[in-house]
Amino acid sequence: MWKPVDTEFFVPLLPVSLVYVSGGGLELARAALEALGCVVLTHRIGTPSDFLRVLGQGDQAPRYMVILGHGDENGLVFGDYGPVTADAPPLREGSLPPEAIAGRVHLPGCTVISYSCGGGTDAMARAFLSGGVASYIGCRIEVETVALTLFLFHFLFGALHKKLPDADAWRQAVRAMDHSEVDRMRFWHGDGREEAFSRP
Repeated sequence: MWKPVDTEFFVPLLPVSLVYVSGGGLELARAALEALGCVVLTHRIGTPSDFLRVLGQGDQAPRYMVILGHGDENGLVFGDYGPVTADAPPLREGSLPPEAIAGRVHLPGCTVISYSCGGGTDAMARAFLSGGVASYIGCRIEVETVALTLFLFHFLFGALHKKLPDADAWRQAVRAMDHSEVDRMRFWHGDGREEAFSRP
């Protein structure tokens, strides 16, 4: 687990990484995390290989990781990003598919939250679960960026300040948002169980 010196402060800060592939919301997400008492490391991704290196960091993984990027029916969108290198994973119509991610993830004990449209497909979740993540959160549809960041704030407030287990913090955050798109955020437990939110 990534343990910067900030975790040893009198008031310890929680390590969280932002994995920025594309789109907006980076500054808002960082500000929200820092307001909650997190120390934030931002990975500015240039290529699919960069992305897979972040996903394979092993014992240096943070407790929480947030992926910001665009998604489509094929996976995480990269488009035309420059010269293809020998170690570049295969893209499908410009997107990194779940099967290119599966087997490359090594994030023991890390909870991953995906902002990308389509990040909540079963195939994408299982690609991450194969790498030992504690849990995975994503949505099958596009969710507006500000709503996602407010969800993230509620989720981590519950996990950090109320000491809730991730699944309880996710339920509380979705309930508090009362937002039709956020209601469709899915939660996968580390053992592969999928949970959907339903309002009474």
